[in-house]
Amino acid sequence: MSIDYYHAGMNAFDGRRFDEALEWFEKGSDDPRCHFAMAIMYYNGQGVERDFKKSTIHYEKAADKGILPALVATGFAYANAMGVPEDFDKAAHYLQQASDKGDMAAKITLAEIYAKGQAGGSRYQAAKMIREVLMQGSSEEAVEVYERYDLGNVKPTEQ
Repeated sequence: MSIDYYHAGMNAFDGRRFDEALEWFEKGSDDPRCHFAMAIMYYNGQGVERDFKKSTIHYEKAADKGILPALVATGFAYANAMGVPEDFDKAAHYLQQASDKGDMAAKITLAEIYAKGQAGGSRYQAAKMIREVLMQGSSEEAVEVYERYDLGNVKPTEQ
């Protein structure tokens, strides 16, 4: 019988036995869900000292296995230099994957990176992405990016 380290860790976490939870998650290091759980613990300082670098390391390990919230968190970390050096190319790499999976927050952040002319993106791409988000419904963040970068006046020639 194999131990499910993730669920054992989550049971300990839910019982606020953070030291035990961390031990289970560390034992389950081949499970990306365990890395995601450790990332959250380090990000929030739950049972460990708050550490954005360790958090991002674990988020990235989970992201590399396709876990959607980890893709978003890793992209945000690289875009905002949270525990890692600012790297818009890496941020775009993770945010594009999350955006492709339908995450609107990732699409907005990626659009902002493109609006700044980073990661090989253009203002035209940024405007297109923000319009896609706005077509899905109201988004204060999308409107803010749209206005801040004057994306309403982008011409197709700005591709």
